[in-house]
Amino acid sequence: MNTATTSRRLTKITSLIVPVIILSFLFTACPPAAKKPPAKPKAKIEEKKKPGEVTRPPEAQQPDTPQRKASNRVMDKGKTALDGKSYDQAAQLFQDAVNIDSTNGAAYYYLAMTDHYLGQNAVAAGLLDKAESLLRRDAYWMEKIEELRSVVTGEKPSVTPLPPVIDQY
Repeated sequence: MNTATTSRRLTKITSLIVPVIILSFLFTACPPAAKKPPAKPKAKIEEKKKPGEVTRPPEAQQPDTPQRKASNRVMDKGKTALDGKSYDQAAQLFQDAVNIDSTNGAAYYYLAMTDHYLGQNAVAAGLLDKAESLLRRDAYWMEKIEELRSVVTGEKPSVTPLPPVIDQY
């Protein structure tokens, strides 16, 4: 091979390599594309409530554990029995709900209501104390507990019977 051929080949190779090197340098030296700023969280739309209506604050929501779900299922059966005035059956179902999840304040409330209907007001008052200790951060339940407590203790005469059981926990 002569020098002229070698020189032409070197020039050809150089003319191919130099643009590749320049392009790779340009692509690596450029800053990455600007990222969009994170979207602002949308403002919560508050539900309108009726005057005097008590809504539950988010922090008072019930835990979603398997025990609570099972307890609530048994409690639903107890509420059906209570609505049907099967107080002994309702009391047993609410006691079962408490045994499944001893932190279910609503079950204590309904057990207290059932004991009141069975004429066991002293027991009902103690159950209301327990329900209150478990549900003290929930304005909705505290209002219901105080209403039932006034009936149980006789502080306020009950003009009308307690409303049917339709509450959700």
